[in-house]
Amino acid sequence: MKTRLLSLMLLLSIFLTLKAQNPEELPLFNINQLTYSGAFRMSASSNGVSDLNYSQGPIAYNAKNHSLFIVGHAHQQAIAEYAIPDLVESEVLSDLIMVTEPIQVFSKVLNKATGGNPEGIDRVGGLYVVNESGQDRLIVNAYEYYDAPADNTLTTLILDNANDIENATANGYYKFNGGAGHTSGWLSTIPTNWQEKLGGTHITGQSSGIPIISRASVGPSAFAFNMQDLLNTTDNINTVKLLDFSLTNRLHDDLSNETLNNDIWTHLSRSVYGFVVPGTRTYLTIGNSGGHSSGVCYKCTQDNGNLCGGYCTPVASDNYQYYWLWDLKDLIAVKNGVLEAHEVYPYDYGLFSSPFQAGSMRRIGGGSFDPITGNLYLSIQKGDTEQGTYARPPVIVVYKVDSEALSNNEPVIDEIMIYPNPTSDNIFVSGLYDTSTIRITDVIGKTIKIFETNEKTAEIDLSTFASGTYFISIRNEVTQIRYIKKIIKKE
Repeated sequence: MKTRLLSLMLLLSIFLTLKAQNPEELPLFNINQLTYSGAFRMSASSNGVSDLNYSQGPIAYNAKNHSLFIVGHAHQQAIAEYAIPDLVESEVLSDLIMVTEPIQVFSKVLNKATGGNPEGIDRVGGLYVVNESGQDRLIVNAYEYYDAPADNTLTTLILDNANDIENATANGYYKFNGGAGHTSGWLSTIPTNWQEKLGGTHITGQSSGIPIISRASVGPSAFAFNMQDLLNTTDNINTVKLLDFSLTNRLHDDLSNETLNNDIWTHLSRSVYGFVVPGTRTYLTIGNSGGHSSGVCYKCTQDNGNLCGGYCTPVASDNYQYYWLWDLKDLIAVKNGVLEAHEVYPYDYGLFSSPFQAGSMRRIGGGSFDPITGNLYLSIQKGDTEQGTYARPPVIVVYKVDSEALSNNEPVIDEIMIYPNPTSDNIFVSGLYDTSTIRITDVIGKTIKIFETNEKTAEIDLSTFASGTYFISIRNEVTQIRYIKKIIKKE
């Protein structure tokens, strides 16, 4: 309680500082301002109609109980609520605290809708807890996993009592305007200072990485809406399109990465959560990707002998957690008709490496951000490998937004320039100051080159590097501010 109060006071002071400031003047966020705070485990045992083994669904933070709602085994798509224990800042699984019993056992909700389930919706896409008139409600975004004709329109249920999922009434299905494959995923809050500019109080989004790519946003999406419109709807929920893609206008043309030059979005990319980072002008989306090094094949045999049932990577290890960062100025330009929703490009993206990744399929299952504490909760699919031969529940890892850096309102993407990019031989890094550590890694995170410099401009010889995509990380050793950018080495 004391921690939440102190966090609330800190964020309130940030809000008061920024209140009179035009939010478009706020700095961009750097992924390295997410700091690992710890993790916890949950029992693989059955509770209610399901368990957490092979959980693939999203999560939602519940401030009232300091708990998480989570979707269990993919086959049941049931929802339970687990209390959050003390976090242990360790990357050793056995060090983490285990939660053995849920606050609420798993209950199925997708076929409880008052309006029936005419489109055969069978997969939860997003969860969000909201209090209306003293009543806690649970919003459930959902979709049909295999919508072959790509003609579904329904997206959303509202459980009238989040504290009693088993007996709650599920009102709906309702539909977000914008297309079911574009709006049936995550839900998150828009900070107050951005709501007028973005056209809503909350964001809903979705992305490809689910079957029938033609019905999905082929890249992360963002649709603003007003929560009261959702809570009072009888059918449609109005939205403002801010970020969206289609199969025709996708984030990257080469989804199979046949050229091996696609480092941003492939057939294996999927965003599972997105939120506006308070105190910045960044929309952060996070999830998974693959094939940026070896390409993407279909129903092929991987180098580990595994025969794929669909799209996969020839090299089994060529899969990773990924992030994409978007400038809210660009999203406002879409709202104002200056840009098309598919013309926006992330200002930064790349590998996101959390602890407890299991095997070659390094996936994040869902996320939830608590703006009061600045905690970002992520579920790491199959991350708990020590509860039995066939037990594979997720591990919940927690990252904190660096509130101190945000309160100082210091730009984290500054005057650093990297050129020429792409390059066939040398690359220059300018705008450095103090002592900087420069690290170059490949797409699976292996360090290829690392050195320190006190120069304002560094020249780096890449002539001996193989052609392909690399990441350059620059860390100022005085301020500890980091800057990460992709670089392309060509022949």
